[in-house]
Amino acid sequence: MKNNKRKVIFDCDPGLDDALALLLALASDNLDILAVTTIAGNTTIENTTQNALDLLYFYGRSDIPVSRGNANPLLGNFSMGAHVHGKRGIGSVELKSSPAQEHSLRAHDLIRKLLMESDEKITIIATGPLTNIALALTLYPEIIEKIELISMMGGSLNVGNIGAATEANAGNDPEATHIILSCGVPIAMFGLHLTYTTQIYPKDMDRIESIGGTFAKTIADFNRFHFQFYKNELGFKGDPSHDSCAVAYLINPDIFTMEEYNVVMDLDGKYSRGQTIVDLYNVTQRKPNVLFGMKSNREAFVELVYDSVLKLSYKLSK
Repeated sequence: MKNNKRKVIFDCDPGLDDALALLLALASDNLDILAVTTIAGNTTIENTTQNALDLLYFYGRSDIPVSRGNANPLLGNFSMGAHVHGKRGIGSVELKSSPAQEHSLRAHDLIRKLLMESDEKITIIATGPLTNIALALTLYPEIIEKIELISMMGGSLNVGNIGAATEANAGNDPEATHIILSCGVPIAMFGLHLTYTTQIYPKDMDRIESIGGTFAKTIADFNRFHFQFYKNELGFKGDPSHDSCAVAYLINPDIFTMEEYNVVMDLDGKYSRGQTIVDLYNVTQRKPNVLFGMKSNREAFVELVYDSVLKLSYKLSK
């Protein structure tokens, strides 16, 4: 019997928001996660890889392989996010250590293997710097035709978090982002301008915890820790759900208002290196290369999160 689930490779740097994004993907009946590949970014590659293993164990899916990716971008070094995600990357939560071991292949090699062995196209979810995917595309250009879509959290229309208008995932490896934007693969992009408005409010966190049990409380605590930085430093009223948007779109695209634009990466600007340049009015006459998220339905997004936690909590309690 044919599997009607969308096959996905989840490339991430967990990370509190990655943890929630991974939960949404695992709870969905429409997504089949073939592997999780890790990249440094929110914390070190050692931490993101162990966090991925431990999160999958916590979510009851240690059968999914985890492959270690790059510790650094193609050029330079990553700007790490310990001030947001905590020293280890998952806030104050203490997860049980997974008995599973990481995959023997490096991330870009496993990405190639899975793509070339599949009899159907595969979607890549990217919620960290794009180094692993760029390496795979550069070393193995034959995989391009095997990718259905790259759904990514990255870039921005007009706001930044590692620069005035530079978002961390795209800006942490500008060369890798340039490779992705130039490769010809369909891209759905969810930038900081959108994710900043897709917030989970404290009342929503309380509602998630009210599901009951350790699992639901842990998820609420992921949000609460992540929220502290945005509350204390930026005055936000809720926790911005960055990475989850790239997954939520695959589950329920109606949550988002998407528009086709040409998007390029600035590699050279004194103040704007790492910034995504979005041609809103087609001034350059360049062909659109990105389906770009402009707005989200916050309430519908929060319902998806709640339903996903409820579903996985019930499944794990059986």
